[in-house]
Amino acid sequence: MSHEHRPDGRLRLAAALLVGFTVSLIRSIDTLLILTLFATVAAVVITVRDEEFPRILLKRLAIVNFFVAWIWITLPIDWLTLSWRTSGSELALQLTLRINAIALAVSTLLSRMNGIDLARAAVGLGVPQSLGTLLALAVRSIVLLDSTRSRLEQAMRARAYRATVSLRTIRVSAQLVSWLIVHALVRSERIRVGLTARGYTTTRWPTRQHSHWHALPISEWLLFFGVVAAIVLAWLLPIIWN
Repeated sequence: MSHEHRPDGRLRLAAALLVGFTVSLIRSIDTLLILTLFATVAAVVITVRDEEFPRILLKRLAIVNFFVAWIWITLPIDWLTLSWRTSGSELALQLTLRINAIALAVSTLLSRMNGIDLARAAVGLGVPQSLGTLLALAVRSIVLLDSTRSRLEQAMRARAYRATVSLRTIRVSAQLVSWLIVHALVRSERIRVGLTARGYTTTRWPTRQHSHWHALPISEWLLFFGVVAAIVLAWLLPIIWN
């Protein structure tokens, strides 16, 4: 499908930003738990409709929770006295719920958007053209660099390379980083040439003529207001229970 005919993602990006902003301000464990539960349910619904989504989502959650594990190692435990701090465990739980709620919500709301769609949506919400272009190029370059790194590591393993605690590993790792920098420069030049061949100008790309807000599909508005309703409901339920 041509990128000119992809769905408008402004409301999806606005909903994702709203979730991130709201979750970062909430301190109630109950509210954060309910929001995380809502985000999990939404992810399960998309999983039923998209067979590729579970693999992508699980990979992202694994990466995110790898850093969450370090939070639980550093915050609740006082390593000087080897004691458990209640205040630290509460803060670690807050951060865990926040991080997972945002990861689930962003993965769910922006699942159909690529880098160019994300840049267009950001520019449509008021981000300057230059930053939108930078965002699209950054997302595209990260994907290309990741694939290049995978190919280089596969070539290293094919030559019987194994990482060990030695000067040789440090030297080979430095060479790998150098090759990635060289490939990044080459790829960036190829991307620039490709964009120029497709009519790239800093005055109109990646923005397209956005339709009026009232012309957006009803499903997009329902999704946005559904996110707003979920946030309000997660805030009200703990108050009603108490």
